Amino acid sequence: MYRSTGLPNARIQVADSLRGIAVAGIILIHACEHFNLYWSGIPFDRALVDGWEEPVERFVWWLLAGKMYTIFALLFGLSFYIQNDNQAQRGYDFSRRFRWRMLLLLLIGFVNTAFYNGDVLVLYALLGLSLPLFARLPTRWLWGAFALFALQPLELFQLCGGGNLYVDPEPWSAAANPAYTGGNLPEALLASLRYGQPVTLAWYLDNGRITQTLAMFLLGLLLGRRRLFYDEPGNRRIWGRILVAGLLIAAVLFPGYGAAGSPLRVMTNAWYNLAQTMALVSAVVLLWYASAGFRRAVGPLAAIGRMSLTNYLLQSILGTAIFYHWGAGLYCKVGMVYGLLIGAGIVIVQYQFSRFWLRRFSHGPVEWIWKRLTWLDIPFLNRKIAS
Repeated sequence: MYRSTGLPNARIQVADSLRGIAVAGIILIHACEHFNLYWSGIPFDRALVDGWEEPVERFVWWLLAGKMYTIFALLFGLSFYIQNDNQAQRGYDFSRRFRWRMLLLLLIGFVNTAFYNGDVLVLYALLGLSLPLFARLPTRWLWGAFALFALQPLELFQLCGGGNLYVDPEPWSAAANPAYTGGNLPEALLASLRYGQPVTLAWYLDNGRITQTLAMFLLGLLLGRRRLFYDEPGNRRIWGRILVAGLLIAAVLFPGYGAAGSPLRVMTNAWYNLAQTMALVSAVVLLWYASAGFRRAVGPLAAIGRMSLTNYLLQSILGTAIFYHWGAGLYCKVGMVYGLLIGAGIVIVQYQFSRFWLRRFSHGPVEWIWKRLTWLDIPFLNRKIAS
């Protein structure tokens, strides 16, 4: 069983900035996808950007798709480690309170789902319930669990003749789209609540995201144990090795293997995204600790990162208000190029809002509510660690 090292867990500024990068990237890709309506088959105006649409799509997919959520999941695991370790150092078992915290996140996720059917918070909450069990494992066993989930066991099962686990999300998506493209706000909210999570969870299953998300939770927990995000002796050397390994693996996997949608393609795409994500994270960490100029350039994104939950919900509300019929209805009027520009505008608005808010308060509004409810004085949740 793992025991706390007893070392202090100071706030990790580079993690806040990485979280800000992840949230900004998520906003950009959602806007490019018109908050899931880009793939609906509805024609949209390409007239002004015909020559740019495909290059922008390729660039967005190469840089953002599958990477920003992976960073987000990694940092979710890191945050759990810090919270759990802080409580352990005070002599408290955080397991029950963290599971209560995940149930609260589940409710927040359903609120987010009502606006945008691509919500990830419900998945995080459900998978997060298992983290206290994994946190008890010795480090070498935890590395084994990470490797198991990172290898994409469901795809391996299918490749070995174990049957087809594919679940088609299209019927649910087709049932919801009329409310997004022609309905009012209540109709869109009801459609998302009815069909949103089936669409999302089926897509996550088909694309290896469920096991990959859990793997990244565990990797964040492991990196927290190793204190790798602090600028301590030997850490930069390790990050350098991760950077080189990530780039090499990503280069090997970049061409793609297997037919589109096949278990082999899903599995190798997940490995590619993991490798590219870790290369990106290691590059940011190395530059952060090596260059004051880089810290000045990237540091402001920490404001978005410190309010990541608030900003994640806010992007769902703003994005659907811009693209869905109940708002401005731009889903059929712009392509991916203008979607990217709109996404950049949302990021700027949220950055300014985050700076404004954090100058006055220590937490974002949703973060504050989540924290207050997490630490309600419920006797059942207060449990000392057995000596």
